[in-house]
Amino acid sequence: MASRTRRKTEFGNGYRNWNNVEEKLLYEYSIKGLTDSEIAQKMDRSVSAIVNRRYVLRERDEWDKIAKEC
Repeated sequence: MASRTRRKTEFGNGYRNWNNVEEKLLYEYSIKGLTDSEIAQKMDRSVSAIVNRRYVLRERDEWDKIAKEC
């Protein structure tokens, strides 16, 4: 199995916090029907970050709140 290189931020690790603008973009891209890979590329995040954030937002019932804001 080939290893993948981690994306690094200016802080030196692979983790970045999500802000409201990014969460709205995630929602809009998802509604438009973009794949997780396409969304990850546009947002400069990993596919797993996209999948996990969408899951977290739905579990917290914040996904519907974002929908009402858009």
